Amino acid sequence: MIAILVASGCGGHAARTTTSPSAIPLTLGHGPGFRPAAIGPARPQTARLPCGPRAARRYGVHIELFARGHVVQVPAGIGVAPPVTRRGAYVTRGRCWYPLHTTEPTGLVNVAAGTTATLGTLFDVWRQPLSTRRLAGFRGRVRAYLDGRRRAGDPRTIPLRRHAQIVLEVGPLVPPHPTYRFPPSL
Repeated sequence: MIAILVASGCGGHAARTTTSPSAIPLTLGHGPGFRPAAIGPARPQTARLPCGPRAARRYGVHIELFARGHVVQVPAGIGVAPPVTRRGAYVTRGRCWYPLHTTEPTGLVNVAAGTTATLGTLFDVWRQPLSTRRLAGFRGRVRAYLDGRRRAGDPRTIPLRRHAQIVLEVGPLVPPHPTYRFPPSL
């Protein structure tokens, strides 16, 4: 369990509590809004991207979502056309793969090398809403962070660059992680 760090004052000063991203205990929120499905309501086209064999060359992007101070799960199977085969929480096969897809429920997004895409493209593939006032099933001001730094404007325009760490929040501030340890294969 991760604990909140406390630094006490001296010389008559009151104690002060400090937190860092790794010291915030976070929980997965309760209810279906915190566990959106990998495939949302049907649309005729999915982000105008091809669905085909899984790309041999890919890189990783990490996405973290928070609403009301809780984690919103990024599910395995985004960008994988059904029927899918699973091994536990992981997706191992699908009818076809979009250039943006997830195989595990950790927020790790696989991006086919040579794909130019934004966070908005990923949410289109996922079929979830994203705007300055909407994050999946949650409404409110959406704050976006790229590699630990606040990013103003429409979160849909954030580019999915190799090893980007993207944090989106609606509700109370959750200090964003500036980095993510990517697997060597990505």
